[in-house]
Amino acid sequence: MLKSATKLFLSLSIISIVFSGCDQYAITIPIKEASTNKTHNTLNDAILSIANQLSTNSSLKATDTGTVTITSFVNLQYLNKTSQFGRVLSESLFSELFVRGFNLSDFRGQNAISINGNGEFYITRNVTKLQSEVSNTYILVGTYSKIDQNIMLNARIIDNKTGKIVSSARAMYSNDDCSIFGTCNNALRKIKIVKETNSIKEEKIKLN
Repeated sequence: MLKSATKLFLSLSIISIVFSGCDQYAITIPIKEASTNKTHNTLNDAILSIANQLSTNSSLKATDTGTVTITSFVNLQYLNKTSQFGRVLSESLFSELFVRGFNLSDFRGQNAISINGNGEFYITRNVTKLQSEVSNTYILVGTYSKIDQNIMLNARIIDNKTGKIVSSARAMYSNDDCSIFGTCNNALRKIKIVKETNSIKEEKIKLN
């Protein structure tokens, strides 16, 4: 009986040591804050967040040979209007998505290289110099909108044949620059300057 009790004690001790060892070498995976909940103080950080999300959220397979064409980010209120801010966003994503393994294409390439006194050029927005059709499978679109003192950036990659969204991302960028939305010369903020007039009529005094 004593031997059985001793064996049981030793077995429990060994099990305790084994589990203690497992706890010692256990790997704890930290829970990271969702990037969509973070407000970025620089445009570069916001762009990196969007690129990371598009890569992480993508449902594209590694064997998919379809290319992604990037279009300019547009003001959410005017979907056919962009700005320097919108163009900077799209241009920056070319590099960030390329290094993350996306198969990209740029439809702005001319049929030839144009040369003038200012330099040599290949990309253009002159539709007469572009190909009439572009072979691609996916299109990246993006919008920006003002939310209080911040700018909300939304991007998604769409299958241009089915309209299905294959990836999406959003980021908040802290910026209250009025030039981005063209509100610096808002008429509601102007003060009208008028000529001062004297409503009291001057009276001539006659001397007797």
